[in-house]
Amino acid sequence: MMLKKTLRCFTYLSLSIGSVSLQAQAQGPALQNIREVTSGDHEYSSPVWSPDGQKLLFTDHHNDALYIKDLAGNGSVQKIKEGQGIGYKAKWTPDGKGVIFYEKQTSSGARTFLEKSIDLKGGRERILSQDNSSKANRTFSSRKSPSLKVYINPQTLKLEAKNGNGEPWVITQEEGQYYSPLVSPDGKKVVVNDGPNMYLYAINGSGKRKNLGVGLPSSWLPDGSGIVTFEDESKDGHTVSGSELYHIALTSNAKTKLTNTADRIEMWADVSPDGKKIAFADEKSGKIYVADLNLKK
Repeated sequence: MMLKKTLRCFTYLSLSIGSVSLQAQAQGPALQNIREVTSGDHEYSSPVWSPDGQKLLFTDHHNDALYIKDLAGNGSVQKIKEGQGIGYKAKWTPDGKGVIFYEKQTSSGARTFLEKSIDLKGGRERILSQDNSSKANRTFSSRKSPSLKVYINPQTLKLEAKNGNGEPWVITQEEGQYYSPLVSPDGKKVVVNDGPNMYLYAINGSGKRKNLGVGLPSSWLPDGSGIVTFEDESKDGHTVSGSELYHIALTSNAKTKLTNTADRIEMWADVSPDGKKIAFADEKSGKIYVADLNLKK
């Protein structure tokens, strides 16, 4: 099967990467009661928990559809919309009654970047914002600070931020080509990649950045104490051959390996709003899994 292409493949893992040290889980496995929540032959990816922790939003390997799975019952997966690229970085509305996604429209050579929402009941779509500028791109924010948005400037590949309609500022002052920003729950910090490495920044631009080592960040813990990442690898430099999940505690710099499997390629994990569960995709089978999360802090 064809695996979703990630932004960087990793061919090795050392026991000490930058300022982050790899540690073993002290008491028992961090992921327990692992269960598959999808069935059939369809391939899914990138699960995201609903605000109430009762549903999952996910897409397919090409990011061309939006799906919902209600975990409270035994219902089937529901497709709510199809469209090129709409599944990439899709998210829930704050009330959990809809999904926010992005669409690109091109007319007479001009590109419009639309931020839209779709209601789960009735399928009504609304345009939340639209941008015709050359700097148009997806924005990221926290639920606590929705007006404070961060985004990658597509011209400079720097990470920028702006508050409402105010003037933007550059977060990443260092030279680099940045991608995959992940905003903290309190809206004060952001993790972003430059090459294979992850860096922690204060969104207001204060202080120095912190090197979190190799990986791709996919979820914060709800209390902001750490992040969940994954590291994919390739034997031939083209096809993803393996991937495992990790937890990085930001205060101690301790890095814990959460999975260690030969039969799954775990990626794109998301921690539930109460911090007790984790959802992730197996990019080998295209299945979505949920597990109890038991981190020793």
